Amino acid sequence: MYCCLGITKVLAKEIAPFNIRVITVLLGSFNTNMPNAYVVGNNPFPEAYKSTVAGLFLDYIESGKIVPKGDKDKAMKALYQLVVGEGFGAGKEKETFLPLGSEMIPRMTGVQEYLTHAKEVFGEITESVSQ
Repeated sequence: MYCCLGITKVLAKEIAPFNIRVITVLLGSFNTNMPNAYVVGNNPFPEAYKSTVAGLFLDYIESGKIVPKGDKDKAMKALYQLVVGEGFGAGKEKETFLPLGSEMIPRMTGVQEYLTHAKEVFGEITESVSQ
């Protein structure tokens, strides 16, 4: 996620003179056809990856147990409003990150807690290595 946000910020600065906006959208699960469109490749997933996060994620998708929590139409309306600066997006035209879906609240809270903890534990050393 941090990499995507960094790339978004750099790209946004690069293309701003052309009146183009860049927005990173972090999505939860939505009522789309994605679970049904999942296709297993011809080559089997390497055994060494089966118990990794990637392997477990692919197993979960393949299981058909995904229960979407979000409405894709509401999400697209929110994204549209942010892009054009209408409705909820009015006054938010400079924003470059849009989390969508109820699953994002606990994820953002977890990241916030993780970073707050790191700042408390390592803040002094973080500052001390500056020139």
